[in-house]
Amino acid sequence: MNAPRRESVQHRTDDGGRDDLMKHDFSTNWRAQNRAFTLIELLVVIAIIAILAALLLPALSKAKYSAWTARCISNLHQIGLGMKMFADDNNECYPESGGDIPWGAIDTGGSGKASWMEQIYPNIGNTNVFNCPGNVQLPEQYQGPFNYFNGCNAAFITAGGIAPVKNSSVLFPSAFVLGGDTAGTRSGKILFDPLDADKDDYTQNCVGGAAADSLTEFWQVHNLGQNILFADGHSKWYKGFNPGEMTFGYNTMTNWMTLF
Repeated sequence: MNAPRRESVQHRTDDGGRDDLMKHDFSTNWRAQNRAFTLIELLVVIAIIAILAALLLPALSKAKYSAWTARCISNLHQIGLGMKMFADDNNECYPESGGDIPWGAIDTGGSGKASWMEQIYPNIGNTNVFNCPGNVQLPEQYQGPFNYFNGCNAAFITAGGIAPVKNSSVLFPSAFVLGGDTAGTRSGKILFDPLDADKDDYTQNCVGGAAADSLTEFWQVHNLGQNILFADGHSKWYKGFNPGEMTFGYNTMTNWMTLF
């Protein structure tokens, strides 16, 4: 009779031991799962995040600038098509520029026409193509919706005054500068009005390095360079004037020209 009682007591003792062990394991696991980070661990995580950010931010910034350049080239492609269609309908003449001509206005003292951008607008149907995305880099007071110039220096020199470029006179269409993006401002006296929809290169150079700095509009909008539109319709990014691939003349390879 005594043995069964001892077994029963032993059984209860064993169960109690197992219960204590289970409680110990549960408590240990709970503490392990809910343990707070130490200060050192937090600092390590923060350092890793900072390193990753330092590695990613330049790449993201470069991607943004590349996207701006690609969109600008797309704008120039559409502008080139609009100018070509305009010339087809106007005896091979591209749109003529005048003085400062805001959108919706007429150059009463010069060409007697709307801006060159507004002249080709019916062939494009979208004013957004006249806005270069890189323009946002300029101080706010210099930002505007019209950021491309009309390359008509050859016509100006040939005619001795304002005149449209004649497509049939262009001997080197793949090199003839028909336009491009321009910030339209510089620290000197030359300054395009941000709201001028008729920016041109009659009397101010718009391609970096093609003339003296005092005659050159600020142009380094895209990664210290700019996009140029040529008479054959293609556009390309350049660091500055390239004498082997650009010309401002009808029948000679030449840089930007002045009457004086």
